[in-house]
Parts: sequence; structure tokens; C-alpha cells
Amino acid sequence: MKWFWQKTAGPQEPPRGVVVEAGVPPQGRVDCLPLPEILFARHYHGYARLPEDPALMASLLAWARSPDFLRDLPRQSARRFLASQPGASARTDEQSLTGFFKVLHSEITRRMYLDGARQREGVVGIRLRLRDPATASSAAQALVANDAHGLGPGIYPLNAVPENPEPGREHPFIIQIVSKKDLSQ
Repeated sequence: MKWFWQKTAGPQEPPRGVVVEAGVPPQGRVDCLPLPEILFARHYHGYARLPEDPALMASLLAWARSPDFLRDLPRQSARRFLASQPGASARTDEQSLTGFFKVLHSEITRRMYLDGARQREGVVGIRLRLRDPATASSAAQALVANDAHGLGPGIYPLNAVPENPEPGREHPFIIQIVSKKDLSQ
């Protein structure tokens, strides 16, 4: 957030990128994206199109933790990564990186959305709905149908929101904030 306030006065270019589309305003961006190494590794190993290469994995983690990572669309970010990392193109290709960056964009914006929900007053949980029920896995369908917390099917308290059930793939859910008044209706 510090970088936002330190910008010089004058005309500013309007913010762009998937983080804006995810509803996270520029002042809500962080200096370090919410991408724990264990979450990154889970998706890296679950994404079958990337090699088991510790050096590539470390470079991609550093790249994905950059505050500017969400500014570009995944394809642009893949091109920039390949251009900045000599030898990376020998270990992976643009198409594979683009797909992997889509997964990371999805996970990071999901976590930023959940962090924002935790700061809002009156929010009791998150409702998961399937983006595409016809192609959703049985694990994703079970999470949407589950009422383990007595809040309703697919509703989870903020401290019990499940992780993406499909490592290496974009999360299959539409996430909605549930407030106390939503539960009383």
C-alpha cells in the first residue's frame, strides 16, 4: 500500500489488470502478494505442464510474489518472465507459463478477496458456487453442496474456507460474501 501513497501528484493512469477486475482497488494492493510458498508449491506440482525444476520453481515464486505480478494479464506476465530469465525458455514455454499464471492469478485474487471480506463488518462467511457445474469435479461439487457449519449449503465461516480442491487448476468457484442479514433471510 505504501507505493500507492508515494506516487507523485498529477494525472494518473487508471489502474488496470485482473486485480482491479477482482474488485481489489489499487489502494488495497499489498507490497507482498498473499502467496505462501506451500500454496505455490502445491499448484506448481499439480500443474503437469511444468518440469520438476527447483531453479525454475524458485524463479517463478519470486516472480509471482512481486507486487506487479497482478498488473499484467497472465500471457503478458509469461512473456515478461521469459524475456527476463535467460535460459527459462529452454525449460518451459509461453503457453505453459500462461496457464500456470492463470492459476496463480486466480489463487492470489481469491486470497485478497477473502482478506478483504475478513475486514468488513457483519461478514459471517463465504458462499461457494460453481462457475461451470457441468465440468466441475466431484470434490468441487461436494464443497458447494456441503453444510458442515450449519450456515447453508456451500457457506463456510471465514476461518474455514476450503482451499482449491484441484491443485494446478484455476479454482472452480464464484465466491460471494455472506453477511448476518443474508442468513436471516
